[in-house]
Amino acid sequence: MTVRQIAACLEAHGIGDALWEALLLAEHFTGRSRSLWRADMDTDIPVPALGEAVGKRSTRYPLQYLLGAWEFMGLPFVVREGCLIPRPDTEILAEAAIEAANVVLRTKGSVRVLDLCTGSGCILASVLHYCPAAEGVAVDLYPDALAVAEENFTRLGLTNRVTLLQGDVRKDIFPPEEQFDLILSNPPYVTADEMTVLEPELAHEPATALTDGGNGLSLYEAILQNYLSHLTEGGTILFEHGAAQSNAVLKMGKACGLTGKALYDYSGHKRCAVLRRESFSHQTQ
Repeated sequence: MTVRQIAACLEAHGIGDALWEALLLAEHFTGRSRSLWRADMDTDIPVPALGEAVGKRSTRYPLQYLLGAWEFMGLPFVVREGCLIPRPDTEILAEAAIEAANVVLRTKGSVRVLDLCTGSGCILASVLHYCPAAEGVAVDLYPDALAVAEENFTRLGLTNRVTLLQGDVRKDIFPPEEQFDLILSNPPYVTADEMTVLEPELAHEPATALTDGGNGLSLYEAILQNYLSHLTEGGTILFEHGAAQSNAVLKMGKACGLTGKALYDYSGHKRCAVLRRESFSHQTQ
């Protein structure tokens, strides 16, 4: 099977960017660079594992799981079944978190970050990587996801600055004195109705990482209820949410006394809520 044939096969099964994916697969299974394969698209590649991967991808099995890794914020992350695949739109949340962490660092000299529903750990790992003075705690309900997160923190050399905890974010898992400057979360927010019309690849990702089985808002409510007491004065909560959920999430934050603003993704949709607890001195000015 040649790169040209792989691309044609993928395209026939409704996969966009079929040539790019064919080149990625050829590179992964042969160790030869994409640029070389791009110039050599008609040479047969006698690698059985590649043929098997193409067959699996043709069923709309995620490319990222076949490759076993994916880039996020310029960093390589391990991905596999049982863990949500990092997506470009989530970089909006990570970038905002890094900016907020640096503000705290300039004023306090240290920053503690809590990542709820951490999944692969890509958000918190990005913050810790680009903010070397930051420390964090990553929480997820599912052992499979935590295992992937632990591997990613280890590969990026971050284990001495992060603690991983298994826990249900619908409950407060910390003692009252535990405080964080930033609380981050990309929780399951796809609604039950939206789950019925998602692209086929998403059927292979853990449904519990995608949806709460209802209106997609229950985890935001739970996090604000259980973890607001752990947010420092002047601290910030950053949520990723669905494009239609911005007003609801901002309204929740306002009801908790937080000031909020929306951030837009690369498609121009509202994708993140930045909710800030104003400092006492600011409130009284």
